[in-house]
Amino acid sequence: MVGTLGRALSVIVLAICLSVVLSVGLVLYGGALPLVGWAFGERVETRSSPAVVEGIQDLNQLATVQWTMSTVVTQEAEQGLVPRFLRGESILLIAVGDVQAGIDLDELGEEDVNVEDDTVTVRLPEPQILFSNLNEEETRIYDRDRGLLTIRGDDELIEESRRVASTGIVESSEESGILEQAEQNAEDSIRTFLTSLEFEEVIFE
Repeated sequence: MVGTLGRALSVIVLAICLSVVLSVGLVLYGGALPLVGWAFGERVETRSSPAVVEGIQDLNQLATVQWTMSTVVTQEAEQGLVPRFLRGESILLIAVGDVQAGIDLDELGEEDVNVEDDTVTVRLPEPQILFSNLNEEETRIYDRDRGLLTIRGDDELIEESRRVASTGIVESSEESGILEQAEQNAEDSIRTFLTSLEFEEVIFE
């Protein structure tokens, strides 16, 4: 009976101690009460600049956007003074490719994040094209016209057409605003993350 009463009192005392610790923590930190790493007796502040930077870097995949673009390329090969209808060649290539743009959040440093009370200011790296490639199943030669005396087509002309097409789909995506979309995606993802940490205001410079 005494042992049972002793254990009950111990539980009550422990509960009171925990309540006191929690109350002190709330007084000191308010809404920014840190998580506690009990394993090593260290306190981990989830709203400090280093912790915020690490959390933002984990959003890398959400800070990207991928578009599918198409372009039409016409390339011609002339044979000096010989008329094209005799020795020339032309290719009409319809190309389809994927372009991915984003912000490399691994480039974000502690100096790019400023935490002040319930406000956090973030300076993001510039958005950039991460990769582009032609879709081999969708890209095709629509028309290939060879001169009367041209027996074998020029394979280099095809490769040149593909290079022009690859550059073209990147330029088209940039003109259509893919970089701006990538930046907006990054800001939306980061704002959602920081709001979950109970920051009241998120500012992007």
